[in-house]
Amino acid sequence: FIILPLMGFVVIKVLQLERHYGVTLLIITSSPGGAYSNWFCSMFNADLALSVTMTAISTILSIAMLPLNVFVYSQASYGGDILSTLDWNGL
Repeated sequence: FIILPLMGFVVIKVLQLERHYGVTLLIITSSPGGAYSNWFCSMFNADLALSVTMTAISTILSIAMLPLNVFVYSQASYGGDILSTLDWNGL
């Protein structure tokens, strides 16, 4: 919840993405993604219980961290009240 959203923020700043592309990128980079780790652990006889536990914790934490990351980085990227100016149906 720290590195990937930060990298999305850097991409937005470097490429100077439009608002709707930037917020979409922030949503994607702030979302948890660990489902394939469980499959890889099962295939290679790794610690599957640890992988499932970490995936569950990551998913639970995303309830608060995803909106927080999107809000903080969108404010830093575009300033002002960006979230109310977006066309949410278009996203």
